[in-house]
This record gives sequence, structure tokens and C-alpha cells, in this order.
Amino acid sequence: MNKKNLVKVLRESKVLAELIGIVLGDGHIHKFPRTEKLVITCDKSQSNYISHIYKLVERIFSKAPSLFNRKKGNVIDVCLYQCKISARLKIASGNKIRNNVGIPSWIFKSKKHVAACLKGLFETDGCFQKDNGNYAQYIELKNCCERIRKDTFKALLLLGYNPQLGKNYVRLARREEVYNFKKAIKFREY
Repeated sequence: MNKKNLVKVLRESKVLAELIGIVLGDGHIHKFPRTEKLVITCDKSQSNYISHIYKLVERIFSKAPSLFNRKKGNVIDVCLYQCKISARLKIASGNKIRNNVGIPSWIFKSKKHVAACLKGLFETDGCFQKDNGNYAQYIELKNCCERIRKDTFKALLLLGYNPQLGKNYVRLARREEVYNFKKAIKFREY
């Protein structure tokens, strides 16, 4: 077999599960005739998070990604060119909504993998809200892809939470659950 045709199989792990959550949130995979390009879009002001993503991508793919400052907008893209990224991540290339992508099935076999994937998803498409005036708080994921929302709902149920599933969101609103979940996934801690 030609060495050029050999592609590193990615080991199922918490690190890979977190990266998959990130890609499902703010990532995109472009397919070209001879390679693929992984792009994860980040807010320029989140330098610690950009560094975290950079290290995850480098660790998983054994190759340092590139950073591209966009001229318009306040964003930086973490980019990696490599063959068969979509097949190895088990996420279809192209439009995530049209392709109805979701959490790969292997992640649901381990609660540690589920929690890591949810960390990636909530850190990209999620937010934590606290309204002291109304004594309300929630942690919520907003995503336009129906399967991602349903898989997130299923994953939260698997971890023992009581999520709410809306038309464009998945939310935890029980005070104790919100803070337990935030602590369990180390939400935005770097």
C-alpha cells in the first residue's frame, strides 16, 4: 500500500469528543478534490480559547494548524488542511444543516465522552445567563441544526439532567442542574 494513502485513525477519547463538539458548533469542513480543510471560527478577544483549540487540533491531527485573521469582523480562523478529516471525525463536510450532522454514535457509549462533547458544543454555541432580579439562571445551546439540538438533548438526558428542547435551543434551567453542569464541563475555564 502506498504511504500517501495511509491516514491516521483518530483514537476515540475525551479530547477528540471535545473537538467534535467544537466543530459541530463553530467549525466547518470544506472538501476539495485532493484534501479537506477544517476551519474553526473564534472571537479574536478569546485568546485563551483560541490557544486551547489550537492545541486540541495539533494534538489530534499531529500537525500544527494555521491561524488566519479575517480582515472584516472580529474573528480568527483556526485552519488545518489534511486528507479525510470528515471521515475521521465522522462529520460530513459541507453545510451542517443540509447534511443534518449530529454527535457521532461512539460518543454516546461513554459518559466522559458525552460530557467532553457537550463542553465543546456549549462553549461554541452556548451561553450562561444569570438574572438576579428574577432569581433565574440557565445554560443554553442555540443551534439551527435539528439533529445537533436533538443529540444535545439526548446527551443531557444521558447525564441525568432535565433539559428543555425548543425550536432553536436546548436549555438547562433548574438552578442546581445549571451550576452542576457548568462545573462538570468546566464551562469556559482555560
